[in-house]
Amino acid sequence: MLIGLVIIFNLFSYLNIKVNHDLTTQLQNECQIVVNPLNHNNLCCIWRDFRLGYRQVGIAYSFDGGLNWYDTLLYEPTYPYQSDPALTVDKDGNFYACVLSFISTSQPNGLFVYKSTDGGRTWSEPVPVVNGVPNVFEDKELIACDRTNSPFQNNLYIVWTRFYDTKIMISRSTDRGASWSSPIQVSDGSASVQWPVCAIGPNGEVYVSWIRLSSPKSIRIDKSTDGGLTWGSDITVQNVRFGYGNINPDILVFSFPAMDVDISNSPYSGNIYIAYMDYEPQTQAMDIYFTRSTDGGLTWSTPIRLNDDSLNNRRDQFHPWLKVDNNGAIHVIFYDRRLDPNNLLFDVYLTSSYDGGLTWTPNRRITTVSSNPNLFPPPTDAGRLGEYIGLDAIDSTKIFMAWSDTREGNPDIFAGIPDTSSSFVLENNKKINYKERYANYFLPTGEKIKNIKDVKGII
Repeated sequence: MLIGLVIIFNLFSYLNIKVNHDLTTQLQNECQIVVNPLNHNNLCCIWRDFRLGYRQVGIAYSFDGGLNWYDTLLYEPTYPYQSDPALTVDKDGNFYACVLSFISTSQPNGLFVYKSTDGGRTWSEPVPVVNGVPNVFEDKELIACDRTNSPFQNNLYIVWTRFYDTKIMISRSTDRGASWSSPIQVSDGSASVQWPVCAIGPNGEVYVSWIRLSSPKSIRIDKSTDGGLTWGSDITVQNVRFGYGNINPDILVFSFPAMDVDISNSPYSGNIYIAYMDYEPQTQAMDIYFTRSTDGGLTWSTPIRLNDDSLNNRRDQFHPWLKVDNNGAIHVIFYDRRLDPNNLLFDVYLTSSYDGGLTWTPNRRITTVSSNPNLFPPPTDAGRLGEYIGLDAIDSTKIFMAWSDTREGNPDIFAGIPDTSSSFVLENNKKINYKERYANYFLPTGEKIKNIKDVKGII
């Protein structure tokens, strides 16, 4: 018998809160959202921002759990344009933002990191990670921090693609972002590769996964056990059919790996999880798939389809993101067109797993209004929705999302914020507090809630 157990079920709805507050009709896209591990009401959100008419990076912070946001632009003086923003936080609550800064894709460029020690209110001057290397273009960077108790605690890692011979590169910082190591290549050989994602294991293992676009198209992964200094041989996670291309209306999508590792004390600690988009011949559309490794990335499970709409509706799902929370639960969000018979309007949906990825909750719509990506006139040089969206999670009651949303006539950044006023708590099966509005709410097991009696005995 469990004594004193308190369980808060994720039975609440989500508020849709606008993050950027510019007065233009320019767009915002490509976003990430991160929660301060020491103060769960402190969030930061970063995105690509066109409010000045060209590519910049917007940044915002909140100290009330995402209900109110304060935003600005990050300035990088070396080059005029910034893009591909990435965001992480260390174990002590310091935020780190990484941006690509450039003139054009045919000229040298750089990757730069900013640090905030006050919850995102202010940011340091940008520190170069790599800058001005001739005859290459550094692209699509992401940043990760080791928040484990490993010897590499608070190490920062940035991964990216080096064009034009497409190599997956990595650089690390061991001094909280003050300096960065010379880049080293992670990917083997000379195959065409893109879109690396980095995640940290419970013992400080550094995992990097990416999409191989050369035949056979596949998701690959590599691993370092010495803080990113040396790397093994690339391992195939899954073969894919698609790779990259455009879906209606000219939205660029990739079969990139949205990856995270369980570093909690759950029974699934050390598991590696990847969600990705791929073309499904049966649906004749893009679907979201999930695979896991329980042996450090050596072998991978048969992929399962995460979106639970009809197999025959020909509706696209794309841009997944995945996060493992502090209790070992897995959460995946993605853009989803299931509600539009014309396969154009999109929403954001969420699904979660509480058993290491074996079973998943029914998909939940997070957006309260569907978005239309086919705005006229289309934004200039904008990539419409960008290439990724954002997700962070502390537990099943604190899941935070960010996406590009067109409900106000142009793409803005919106955050999905849990409305905990609609949740309830059970202690040893005794009702403590709840509101009786259970329609379309589900237990972690996936069972639909009809009334409070439905959860009696399930704990």
